[in-house]
Amino acid sequence: MGISAGAGLSKEEVNYRHYEKCQTCMHFYPQNSCDLVQGNISSDAVCDRWEIKPKDEGKDASFYKSEFDKVNK
Repeated sequence: MGISAGAGLSKEEVNYRHYEKCQTCMHFYPQNSCDLVQGNISSDAVCDRWEIKPKDEGKDASFYKSEFDKVNK
């Protein structure tokens, strides 16, 4: 079961659907969570709030740990 993070929008409100990729969105976090949508979020789904994840070549382990900690408050 994934972490339940998010701002409280339901999957219905954001047209959550499969066949596209949440994992490429800037709001998606590992462990199947999102900073906008509540509930378990599949990396293989998408919603209307999808925004492309910016490419950042300089991310290291400390960056990913801080991002993980954000969803594990």
